[in-house]
Amino acid sequence: MKAITLPLLSLIAIGSVANAQEAKTSNSDTLKMDVTFVGEREMVVKDALKLQSWPELRKLESGNKEFSYRLLAKRLNINPVWTMIEPVRLRVDAPLSLLYRGYARAGYGLYNTPLLELSMTDLRSREGTWGFQASHFATNAPLGLVEDRFQDSEAGVWLSRFVGKERVDISANIERDNIVYYGNASNDTIPPDTMLGTHERYLKFGTAISFKSHHRDSTDLNHEINFNWQQLRDLSNTTENYFEGSFEMGKFVGKERFSLAGSANIDRLRMISTDSDTTIVDGAVVSLTPMATSYRGPLTVRVGAGLWIDADSQSRNGLGSTFHFYPKVEASIRILKDVFVPYVRLDGGLDQNRFASVLQQNPFYHLTLDSELRTTSRSRDLEIGMRGTLTKAISFQIYASSTQFKDYMYFVNDSLYDSGARFSVIYDTLGVKEIGGYVTLDLIKNLDLRVAGRLYTYDANGLESAWNLPSSKWSVNASYTFLEKFTVDASVQIVGSRSALTQIKPTAETLPFQQIGDTYYYNAELPSYLDGNIGLEYRYNSRTSAWMKLSNLTNSSYRHWAGYPVQGFQALFGASYAF
Repeated sequence: MKAITLPLLSLIAIGSVANAQEAKTSNSDTLKMDVTFVGEREMVVKDALKLQSWPELRKLESGNKEFSYRLLAKRLNINPVWTMIEPVRLRVDAPLSLLYRGYARAGYGLYNTPLLELSMTDLRSREGTWGFQASHFATNAPLGLVEDRFQDSEAGVWLSRFVGKERVDISANIERDNIVYYGNASNDTIPPDTMLGTHERYLKFGTAISFKSHHRDSTDLNHEINFNWQQLRDLSNTTENYFEGSFEMGKFVGKERFSLAGSANIDRLRMISTDSDTTIVDGAVVSLTPMATSYRGPLTVRVGAGLWIDADSQSRNGLGSTFHFYPKVEASIRILKDVFVPYVRLDGGLDQNRFASVLQQNPFYHLTLDSELRTTSRSRDLEIGMRGTLTKAISFQIYASSTQFKDYMYFVNDSLYDSGARFSVIYDTLGVKEIGGYVTLDLIKNLDLRVAGRLYTYDANGLESAWNLPSSKWSVNASYTFLEKFTVDASVQIVGSRSALTQIKPTAETLPFQQIGDTYYYNAELPSYLDGNIGLEYRYNSRTSAWMKLSNLTNSSYRHWAGYPVQGFQALFGASYAF
């Protein structure tokens, strides 16, 4: 019975479990078993264990894949087919209508000051162009001390034309200057002596021609040749003829440029004395300068030699021709694309002092039969500095220099003729050391600003002073355009104190510092001064404008030369027209 009962009970139990499981699941799972037991066994029936298996998420890679390709060179044989194009004329005449043939400018101001200017050219072309210009300016002397007036009238014509790769420039000019001797070294508020008159008139005319090549290939030999002739005459029949010729040629060989420059200046001065005797003084200066320039990336180096001959034997008491050698070296390097450009330069040369060039320095110079016009030697001209462009709106330069002059020209108020209104010259050695620089600012739209300054120290070779040379110079220049029709230009210049050399006793207390023969020499102190100027222009249209210029705004009676006060406040009004 046990053997029979046990299987039945097992079946019943299994059936009950199956029924229970079927009741719990919604899928009606069933378990069918056919079991035969042999012998005695103890069976234990438990709930079935079912392993749960859930799907797992797989992380997928995201982002763009990077691919690289390697191009395989493949040579293609292409046979070009040429097609001729008929000549086409380009219309370049239309823009030329915007160019004006010339302009006329006229004005009038205080001190009975008229101003006239006229300039005219053709409409220009690639073949060549020509032009004409003329001007006239006159004004009264300051303080009304003399009746004569300053006058400067000039006219000139020029022609420029291309002949193949050569450009030829031809010009001719004539100028008439009237100089007034209104100064008095002892008291510049009273009229001067009139023993020799109070004015001098100079007539200058001359012509020039130049040739310049324009080869596109830098390995070709480019050149420039200039010839110039000028004649100067005064009221005492003094005549000076000046001839000047110069040339420069050069070409590139690899990264180096080799050049050769030269010049010859010949001057003949003819003076007539009171007894109709004629004195002729000849002078000449000849130079030859070979140069080599090397370009190595940001570094530029120039090396050369200045070979000069000074042949002014008559004006230097028979010293004859002298040879001078001046080494020439210049090096610069560009840093950060021209943000900073440090440089060093060593130079030298001869400066020929002729009658016309001395008058440009001091219009009150008076030439006599005893006057010497020596050539000034400029040697050991060393300059170290840095220039650059920080931004498009800021550029600058700072430098320090040292120069040695031999036969430097000093001007002195001469007592031989009148009260020191005329100047003569003396020569001596001079050393000049200078520190200076400038900065240009364009930070504000339509406003340009430039500030510059220089400081000087002098070695006057034992003399009392470096006469007429200032201790410092400062300047500020500004230009501003507003409302697209108005432009304002302003400038301020500050010049330091100076000492002037005079043969006229400045004050009763002044003592002479030197006596040569019967001539006494005095120091005349010239104080520092400030000169301010402002100009305003109104452009009515592209052709017509009106302008005003105010000079010496502080009405300062400062002096460039001892005994010569400048004009006070000056107002000049005028208009311009382009045609």
